[in-house]
This record gives sequence, C-alpha cells and structure tokens, in this order.
Amino acid sequence: MTLTTTHIGLESIFVWVMMGKKNRKIFREKLWLFTLLTLFAFFPDLDYIFYIHRTYLHSIIWPIAIILGVLGWLSFKKLIKKETVGVRADLICRSIIIASVFLILHSFLDLNPGPVLLFYPFDNRLYEWNVSMVWDLDSIFIFKELKFNWTSLSFNEGIEHSLFNLTPQQRIDYFGAEFVELFIRDFPIHLLVVLGWFIVFPVMSLIQLVRRYDKPQNFFKTLKKFKNPLLASGIILLTLGLTLGPGFGLNRIEDRVYTRDLSFSEETANFGFYQKYELDKNDALNFNAIFAGNNSACEIAAVLATEEQFTNVDESLSDLFEQYNNKTIYDYNWLVSNYKVIVETFIMINSLDYYFITQNTTEGITYTLDEKMTIYAVITLFDWDSSVDFNIETQTVSTLHIKRTLEFSFGLSFAVIGAVAFVFPIVDTTLKLKKKKEETESESIEEK
Repeated sequence: MTLTTTHIGLESIFVWVMMGKKNRKIFREKLWLFTLLTLFAFFPDLDYIFYIHRTYLHSIIWPIAIILGVLGWLSFKKLIKKETVGVRADLICRSIIIASVFLILHSFLDLNPGPVLLFYPFDNRLYEWNVSMVWDLDSIFIFKELKFNWTSLSFNEGIEHSLFNLTPQQRIDYFGAEFVELFIRDFPIHLLVVLGWFIVFPVMSLIQLVRRYDKPQNFFKTLKKFKNPLLASGIILLTLGLTLGPGFGLNRIEDRVYTRDLSFSEETANFGFYQKYELDKNDALNFNAIFAGNNSACEIAAVLATEEQFTNVDESLSDLFEQYNNKTIYDYNWLVSNYKVIVETFIMINSLDYYFITQNTTEGITYTLDEKMTIYAVITLFDWDSSVDFNIETQTVSTLHIKRTLEFSFGLSFAVIGAVAFVFPIVDTTLKLKKKKEETESESIEEK
C-alpha cells in the first residue's frame, strides 16, 4: 500500500528529474503550474469513494490514450499542416502529458502490493507485481536474489481484496471497529526511498558522465533530429502492445498456495475453508491438496463447486451448528451424523468434482469451464473419528490456466501499429538527412 503523500512526493521527483532540461526550464518559471500538476498523482485514488478502489481510475489506458491524442494533434500540426505550435498551446500540451504521466506512475506504484485494473477496458483482470528479496543469512553476501512475479485476480476478486472497498458496516463486521490501524512497516517505504535515491543520484550521474564524451554528445545531437510526435506515439503503443500481449502471454498459468488448520474442540471449530475464483470460458482450474500434518483419522475432501452449490451447503451447515450450539436437545453424536449427511450430499451429488485427501495424495482435480463462472475450491471435513478434539494442517495449491485470446489480440494489434508508427519517422528522417547530405556535397563540388 502506497500513501497519498508518497505518491505525490516520489512521482514529483521522478517526473522533474526525467522530463528534460527544456521542460524544467519552462516549469521552473511556472512552478505553481507544476505544483498543481503533481496533484494528479493522487487523482486515481478518488475511486475509493465509490468502493471500487484500484479499478477504473487506475487503468493506464486512459492516460496513454490522452498522451497519444496530444501527440497525434502535434503530428497533425507539424507534419501535415506544417504549422508551428504556439507558446500557449505548447504549454498546454506539455502540461497534459505530464499530468497523464503522474496517473500512469500512480498505477505502477500500486502494483506492489496490488492488485490494479491495469489495462481496462482491454483486460478486465487486476494485476499485482510481487517483488521479494531472498536472504542467505549464513552467507557473507547475505543477499541472494530478487524475485519478480505477476499474478492476477478477476474484477470481483480484486474488489474484495482491497480494504478500501469495505463499507463502514463491513469494516465493523470484519475488524470489530470502523477504523483500521496499520503499522508503518506495512508500507513499501524502503523500496520507494531506494528508488528515489537511484533516480536522483546514480541515473543522473551516469547521464552526466556520458555527456562528457564527444561521441555520446554526437549521438544525442543526432537523436534530436529524429524528434517526432509520431515516433513517441509508436514507442508508447509498441511498449503497451508488447506488455499486454506477449508480455503476459496467450495462456497464463498462476499458482495460489494456501495453508490452513482444520480443528474441533469444545471452544472452537473450523471444519473447512475455501478459495473463490472467477474464470472465463475455456479457462481451467487444477485444485490439489495435501496433508501438512494430521493427528487424527478424520477424512478430508477437496471439492470444486459452483457459487450456488457452495452457498446451499454453507447455509445448511450454519443452521446445523446454530441448533447444536443451543444445547437443548442436540448432543455431539447428533451433530456428527447430521453433519456427515449434509456434507456427503454436497460432495458426491451437488458438486462439480471432488476427491478424498490421504497422506500421500498427489492426484488433484482439473476442471475446464464451458462458460464464465465463479468456482469455489473447498477443503472440508467429510467425517471425523470418535474423539472430540482434532487438528489437521492442510495445504492447497490452486493452479489457474487463464486464456487471454482477446487481450493478447489487442496487445499484438497495438504492437504492430506502434512498430509502424516507430519505424516510419525514422526511415523518413534518415532519407531526409541523406538527401540533405547529398545536396550539401553537391553544392560543395560546384563551388570548387
């Protein structure tokens, strides 16, 4: 979770450093304008007002579309109409692009931890970029590796994932209080500070060092000749297309690992747990569960069920335990027998698929969807032995096979358009430079 102040502060430093000398000169004279633009770093978080935090306003497609619109207008003015853009219009264009960059950076900062609805409306899944560090405390080097992993959630799963999307009453029900207290260690402040240091010092030092030499200077001068709004549009579209398409792949495979205890005693009871997945047609779910520890002879089942099937058994079990807890006419044996009838009906009749978990179980369940569906991957106690107390540690691995046919197609389309927009001005500028060079050489020969 990134604080609003962190968004504004870090993004402001990044944009100011990276936007180039000309932009800095312009906005140094209009610092009030740049200050107002920095507030766009907070704008996407306004979606929490509607309990849809990190969704529609966090998509990078809207600001990218705005940037492409501005670049398209500049291309039309400069390349087609051959007109010079006025000072006021130039300032407005620069301001719009900078404000859009703040919106894009906001979504990128929220990716760790996410999830974020990054590519809406071309992709309805929310993505999370998990970054972790592996430490070897027995080694002199200590730091071993840096891990990067992309995971995704469906829209409704993503909505339920964020604390900001809980209504005041839901927060009271979940936390026992309307207000949520979080420790400062829960925020990725260390990563943000290191990133800020890296941008301000090593990156700028490297640029400064490179500019001292003649050949790099000539390179930068040559590069300026290729300055073209169409070229910038091509780079943006190419990057977006390669990320949305080949970057995330046509078929994504994502694992969800979950460990939980099942237990029963006179004080507490936990007879099962579930994971909820929203998947589209032709997606598949492989559900595998193993015992991490079992001190009893209880039977455990792994079950895949629809939302309706799960809701029905959940309501039946809630009614059962409510009657038992009244402690009037129902005893422990009554609870055991009735529980088994309800769960047996759910597992063997009213479920998509199931199997019983043993100590060495390795099979798992795989279910491919014929239509868009919400699937519950359930671990439930099927039957327990005569002892009242038991504790079973169970680990589940849910592997999601996600088909991204439409999203992949959008990505490839953007990449192709971007490649054409990128190559065309380079070829055009190269030919013009070559022609100009030949004309200069011809004039020089005539003078001689």
